[in-house]
Formats: sequence, C-alpha cells, structure tokens
Amino acid sequence: MEEILHFKVSTGLKDIIGRELITNELVAIFELVKNSYDADAKNIEILIDNFNNFIEIKDDGHGMGYDDLKNKWLFVAYSEKKEQTNTTYAGSKGIGRFSCDRLGSQLILRSKTNDQDSELIINWGKFEENTLKKFEELDIKYSSGENISNLSVDTISKCGTTLRISNLRDNWSVERAKKVISALQRLVNPFVKDNDININVKYTDSSSGIMELNERVYNNVSNVLDTKTIYMECRIKGNSINLSLVDKKKVIYDLVLENYSMIDNAFFKIYYLNSSAKNNFKRIMKQRAIEYGSIFLYKNNFRIFPYGEPDFDSFGLNLRKGQGYNRYLAHRELLGWINIIDKEDHFKEVSSRDRGFIANDYTISLEKIYMELIQRPLESYVQLVKFGDSEIDDISDSDGESIDKLLRRFKKFNILNEKRYEIPKNAQPIEKRFDLLDYENITTTEKKEIQKDLKKVMTATRKENVAVKKEKKKIEKKVHQLQNQVEITERILEKENPEKQKVLFHELGKVSKELNDVVDIVVDMMTTAEIEKFNEYLVSVRKSADKLDSIKKQILRLNFETFSKLANIELKSYLLSYLKYAASKKIKLNTNFGDGRVVKEINIYDFGVLIDNLILNAAERDATTIDVSFKQDNTGFTFTSDTGPIDIKPVENIFKLGVSSKDDGSGMGLYLCSEICKEFGWLLSVDELLGNLVRFNIDFGEYNERENQHFVARG
Repeated sequence: MEEILHFKVSTGLKDIIGRELITNELVAIFELVKNSYDADAKNIEILIDNFNNFIEIKDDGHGMGYDDLKNKWLFVAYSEKKEQTNTTYAGSKGIGRFSCDRLGSQLILRSKTNDQDSELIINWGKFEENTLKKFEELDIKYSSGENISNLSVDTISKCGTTLRISNLRDNWSVERAKKVISALQRLVNPFVKDNDININVKYTDSSSGIMELNERVYNNVSNVLDTKTIYMECRIKGNSINLSLVDKKKVIYDLVLENYSMIDNAFFKIYYLNSSAKNNFKRIMKQRAIEYGSIFLYKNNFRIFPYGEPDFDSFGLNLRKGQGYNRYLAHRELLGWINIIDKEDHFKEVSSRDRGFIANDYTISLEKIYMELIQRPLESYVQLVKFGDSEIDDISDSDGESIDKLLRRFKKFNILNEKRYEIPKNAQPIEKRFDLLDYENITTTEKKEIQKDLKKVMTATRKENVAVKKEKKKIEKKVHQLQNQVEITERILEKENPEKQKVLFHELGKVSKELNDVVDIVVDMMTTAEIEKFNEYLVSVRKSADKLDSIKKQILRLNFETFSKLANIELKSYLLSYLKYAASKKIKLNTNFGDGRVVKEINIYDFGVLIDNLILNAAERDATTIDVSFKQDNTGFTFTSDTGPIDIKPVENIFKLGVSSKDDGSGMGLYLCSEICKEFGWLLSVDELLGNLVRFNIDFGEYNERENQHFVARG
C-alpha cells in the first residue's frame, strides 16, 4: 500500500508560536511596533487603557486589504519580508502577529488601504478549548465597508492599521507603562537619525479618560555621551574596517584596516564611563547608567533582546574582570551599541524573542572582532590615562611613546591608513614645560610658544586666585546665614528635646479625636429640633477639632511661613505635599495634576479640614483607591474613590447637615466640606460613576465673581 500523507496542525500551535515564545509583554509590544515600522508607518500611537482593559496600537502605514489579510496575515509563519531581498526589515519570521495573544485574549484588527476598509475579530481563547481541532478549522470573522461593527476602533489616517487588544493578561500600572516608554527608547538604534518615525505612548487608569502619561518616545543618549567620555568606534563595510579611539573629542588614533572577518556591514560604538561620565549621565538622563543598560545589539537598526539589559553580560566581561581587576573592564563600566545590517539573515534570532541570536560562525566572528578591536584596545587606553581621570596631554615626556605602544597591538593586521594624535609640547604639565626650555632639541619657535603659554598660565592663575578669594567671602557669608537658619529651626523643632515634639503631636491628635467623639455622642442624644437649634455651635466645635488635626499635619510638613490666616498658595504642589501625610497607607493614592500652576488665596487649615474629611469619608466607606486629578483647564480638581453606590437620594443631600449614609454618622464631615468650599468661593458637587466610583468635583470661582474679575484684571 502506498499513500501520500500530510501533517495536521493542532490549535495548540497558537500557544507554541505565541505566548510560549513571546514571554515578555515588552517584547510583544516591540514585535507589533516593528510590524508598523515595516509597513512604512510615520506615526505610531500606543494607548494603554487599564481602566477599560485594552491596549491599542495604531499606525499610518500602508494598511492591509482583503487579500493581504487572508493570504498573508492569516497565513501562519508566512513572512512576505523573507522574499524582499533588497530591503531590510525589522521582523522576518511571520510570528509577530501572535504578540497580540501574549498581551490579551481578544483582538480587533482594523486596517485601511486606499480602496478598502477591513476588520478581523479574533478570540484567542477559542484556540485553547480543544487541541484536537485543526488550526485552520477555527472561524475568524472578517467584515468590510458598512458591515464593520466596531466603528470606535479606527485608524489614525486614511491608510493604516489599528490593533485593539482586550481582556489583557497583565495588570498595567503606570509604572509598567513607563517601562514601555523606556524600552521603546532603546528599540530603534539611537545613532540612526530617523526623524521620520514618531512613536507616542499614552496611559490612563480612570473613567475620566484623562491621560496619566502622554509622551513622545525620544532618545538623546548619544548627545549626552559624546562630549565627556572615552569611546571606541568601529565601522566594517566591504573590504575595510575603520577604527577610531576618541577621548573627549580628541581623536587618539584613526585606523583603516583590511577586513579580515566574515562580517560585511556592522557598526560599533562603545563608551567607557568613569565617575564623571556616570554623574553627567545621571544628571541629564535622570537614571544611573547601569540601570539604563550596557552593550545593546541591533539588527537592521532594531534591538535584539536581551543584549543591553543591565544584568545580561553579552561577552562574558564580568568573569574576565575577576581574573584581572585592575586591567580589565566589566560590562557595568561600558555603554554602547552594535548595529548589524544583515539582508542575508546570517544572524538568526532564537524564535523565543528574548533569547538573542542562535550561535553560529557569524556570531563567533562578531565576538572575536569586539574583543580584538574594541574591548582590549579600550582597556589599554583607559589604563594609560588612569581610568579616565587623567588627560592624554598630561602624560609625561618619558611616556611620549605611549600612543606607539597602543598601536603595536594592531601590527598583526594589514593597516591601510593611519592617523594619530600628537601630544603638543606646550600641553605638558607646568613643571615639565620649564624643563623643556633647556632641551637642546627644542627649536626657538617652540621655546617662544612654550614661554608664551606659560605667561598665559600665570596670568590665568592670578585671576583665579582673585576669583577664589571673592568666592570664599561669599561662601563664608552664606555659611553664616545658614547657621542662623539652623539655629532658628532647631529652636522651633526643639531638636535638643525631640520627645516634646512627639508629646505635642500626640496631644493635638488626641484632643482632635476626643472633640469629634464628643460631638458625635451629643448629636446621637439630641432630637432633630435640638440639632437645628444648636447647629451653628456644633459645626464650630467640629471644625475646630478638625483644624487641630490639620495644624498637626502642617507642623509635620515644617511649613512655618504659612501660619497666617490667608495665604496665596500654589494648590498643586501644596496638595501633593499635604496628601503624603494625610492619606492612609491602606488606600492606594493616584494623582494626576497636569500642567500649569494654580494659585489661590485660602486659609490652609480650612483647606486641610476639607481634604481630611474627603479622605476620612472614603476611608470610613472602605475605599481601596483614591484618585485626585486636576481638570485640564485648571478650573478645579476631582476626588474619586471606589465607595459607591450612595444610598442617599438625591445624592446632593449628602452635603446637608445631619444627613449620613453611615448608621453612626453625625452628617457633619461633608457638610463642613461644602461650607468651606463656599467660604473659598468654590462649588462642591458629587457624581456617581460606573465601576462603583464616587467623584467629588471642586470647581473654583463659582460663587465669587469678584475674585474672577480680580484675576481677569491682573491678567
């Protein structure tokens, strides 16, 4: 018997080439962004909506029509890019589309071309129900034109693709979204000035839709490093290798070697970071260099994971460092990039996208080039200039052949061209320059140049001495002022007896609580008529009690200049600082204050009572999250918590005295909030939102037209 048989493919293949290969959510987003890049997109928008549980990736690329979707996108492991030999692509395996499955279980794909508008809807969970089913037997819904059901999922231009991935597999916090931005900064080689691509990342986690993040992905690390560091640069192209060593813009040597390797098109740029360079990096980039990464590797200008990760030692440099601590450099002392242009796909990625390249002759050749032409020459120079703390010009004359020594390691190569840095004689240390005047081999012209330079040094030294004396007087005056400030602060804080502070703060809090408890007990014992009769006095006592607690927090904030009754306060910075002390550690606090400043004339203790009561109201109703956000136009702010629903109808009655949704409540807290807002000329209102949320809205200036006119007049 003879028969032709065929493979059958189970739906279980989806997990094997999807989530089991693309195990990292950042890598999954990388793959989808790379697909947009390959579609010639100029703009890519990434929206992470944790509140509504979806991620959207939009581009303005050339889009896909019916034939592309059916015969290419839905053709598993097919990649049209493999057939395009004249163009370099970011992706080539045809499995990047399964990154959608790694991020979430539902996908809506909307794609537009010049003449077609298409939609695919995929439920990845269907592939997991029965692995005995064939992969190709599961139905994928396709719609076009007027039949498209999800009109809210649209592209950002007439042509392009949008992927909406929902039922997310991860909880996307704002910190995780920030990691996406940080990772995308390294996705495209920062040394390729590709200004045509614009990637923007947005993040929201509230029903308001206000973005907690809205950033354009930008990387200026090359500008940060070039001016203050030592680096090696190597370019391999065709039959030649161009190799340069640069120290703070001085080219120490520049060589052209015959290409002895099997690598045809590659670029290396590796920096050595001494203490000064690390400090400069941290100051500008707002993070330590070691946290940013080490030696990144790019293929066709797109990053290959995990090369460059802080804990990934690409070339085994840390182990080597242990064998010669004072001679070798570890990967934490280096920062740089290797970019390989590889149209023939000699450097093959492991299918699991965070495992790097498959080891072969090309990867071995790359490592050999790195060690011979980059790592060892860089180590030799760093030793020469005492690990970057000395200048090449300060090398003594007895070491005048130092650059010759550096170049000896390249004698085994065929050197086609050579340039080197000549250390100028008048750049020697001052004592050495005096000695040079007696050398017989110094020409008259050189002597005059050295003498002229020495005079400049002496003049500059005298000026520097005068400047130092002036600066010394300024410093002494400043020190005296600071000493006075310290003495005053110590008196206020009674630093010599901190126990008094603790007693004071404890008593303030204790008295405040006792007063509030007494008010609650009295209210419980009174009739409605009595409450109405003594309303004004009860509110006054409650307000004073809350003010005591607010005063305690003000003292803790050490804000001694704001004890006046009214003060012009910049609300955003003040509120952010106040919340650090007022908010409970058991409740998650989110803030979104946007741009611009908001200055208001208020009584800070009454403002503290307002915020404290809003927090207390949320805490007593078992809130788990509080969201404080300023409106985009800065006309007010909102205070949102998951404390709904409100049992009182209409909900506005919650601000009336004696009305409380709690069985043992006095109904004073929110009444006080409303009264304080009226005193400030503000309007306090409340809304019930979806998702069990209650939002208090504080709008500025609703009651006080005179204040509005005052600000208009000043503006």
